[in-house]
Amino acid sequence: MKNGEHKVFIISGPSRVGKEAITNSLLRKRSLNLKKVVTGTTRERRPSEIEGKHFYFFTTEEFMEKIKDGYFLEWAIYGAKYYGTPIQEIRGIQRSGKYALMNIEVHGAGQVARKLSDVVRIFIKPDSLLTLRKRMERAKFTKHQITDRLKTAKRELAESKKYDYIVVNRDGHLRQTIAEVSAIIKKESET
Repeated sequence: MKNGEHKVFIISGPSRVGKEAITNSLLRKRSLNLKKVVTGTTRERRPSEIEGKHFYFFTTEEFMEKIKDGYFLEWAIYGAKYYGTPIQEIRGIQRSGKYALMNIEVHGAGQVARKLSDVVRIFIKPDSLLTLRKRMERAKFTKHQITDRLKTAKRELAESKKYDYIVVNRDGHLRQTIAEVSAIIKKESET
């Protein structure tokens, strides 16, 4: 295997920390040679989402059958919905000569790191829990949703020490965060 040929990059972090914005920006940087790993879910499709581009959508029954068949490299329940990574999705990206980029939660990231070699985990951390709370309030989350997500965020932050890199996404400094994550990917792609 050539240096870095089959690396899988994982981005994780609490809800509203900016993972999606960071991931989307990284994917637009052609020099990074990344391709997003499309995951499967049982949650309902949003009007703007396209099957196979944003997610693969399954019923709960279909998802459970896929688990039994060994279709998923990893899977987890998040917010009462199932999410999982099809193993063939990663293999297809690797065969194409690109680096796989995953945006998954900490439990799934741990499963992937145990099952695959050459995984680089990057945890995106908020500058404070107060920042996360404010972002959730701006997104019109209910008090109950905010409480639940902050509780989950605390657990995720405790898991961040298992990651290869921790990058703080300071409020109002998204470009700086993207540049830092981009530099990590460039460095790791060369080793």
